[in-house]
Amino acid sequence: MKILWGISGIGTGHSNRQLPIIRYFLSKGHTLAIFCYDESYRIYYQLFKDNKSITLIKVDIPFIAGNKNGLDWERTAIINQGKDFNTINSKAIAKAIETIGKPDLVISDYEPLSAQFAYAYDIPFVTFDQQSKYLCGEYPELNEQTVTEEIMRLRMFFPKANARIACSFFKVDTSKNKFDVIVLPSTLKEEILNLRKQEEERIIVYITSQREFVQEIKEVIDVLTTQKEQKFDIFIKEIPNLELPSNISIYKHGDNNRFYESLSKSKAIISTAGHTLLSEAMYLGIPVYAVPLSIYEQQMNANIIDENEFGISRSKIDVENLKYFLENLATFKKKIKEDKTILFKRSGEKEIIEILEKIGEKQ
Repeated sequence: MKILWGISGIGTGHSNRQLPIIRYFLSKGHTLAIFCYDESYRIYYQLFKDNKSITLIKVDIPFIAGNKNGLDWERTAIINQGKDFNTINSKAIAKAIETIGKPDLVISDYEPLSAQFAYAYDIPFVTFDQQSKYLCGEYPELNEQTVTEEIMRLRMFFPKANARIACSFFKVDTSKNKFDVIVLPSTLKEEILNLRKQEEERIIVYITSQREFVQEIKEVIDVLTTQKEQKFDIFIKEIPNLELPSNISIYKHGDNNRFYESLSKSKAIISTAGHTLLSEAMYLGIPVYAVPLSIYEQQMNANIIDENEFGISRSKIDVENLKYFLENLATFKKKIKEDKTILFKRSGEKEIIEILEKIGEKQ
């Protein structure tokens, strides 16, 4: 098949979620073009720049801001002021046509230009993301944020699809599901599935690249320094020029060898509440101190962690809560291990591939 894939470049989670599926389709000899930007372009360029079966095409997608009432158009206008999305994205579509012609299938992980391409050329279209689970189930208001903004974005970006696949690390009530969303466990990279846990001696602190964190890195380090008996590995977009105590190390995002080495020795994770890392943590049985960004999906992810005692959720990293978290790791770990009703504890890769191949084979 010829497949056009659209992958959001906000943070690294979208790219990591798609990677096992993309590797599978490449291994079967299919030809791929990928609409990508920011983090998705960075990650896939590093991985596939020499692979002739995959073409990376830069796009530029406006960020649609939200609030508790839905989408915030005034803030959206300010954020995107002065950007020429039409020229960049028109060139991207032209390059896709030049590269692979009319695809047999279009797949999107929260990237709307690929959807527009599919609608324009009447091509089978599948959404495969984690946000689509908000089209079914019941979700509470959290910290003055509601699920309304997520639903409005999904309706605007993807008004129709041949299939909607939603990944989730927690189970969702699909009894009220007028969009026919298929909720499956998250995909997990080979590095996670094959990870060999070693002596649990380290704590990962992952500072997202998605947007500004709620604290300066120096403040985070000052808090961590109070726990002198613990060893912390911080992963961040840019390494600051700071003097570090001997029990704290800092590495850049993308240093995968170091990340998986740290993860194999990790007894806890302190992180924003991105879906992919939390999925990996729950699969591996690692408690999480979640510091959610002010977007609904992160608030919901963190709420699942906190409410079910798989860790804690707090508005920032502070001395008192860090101490509480570390003192209760055994309890949190036991809750994760014994849970049978909330968490998915497997990879959804095979089920997702089966759905995509079935749709592709009809062409």
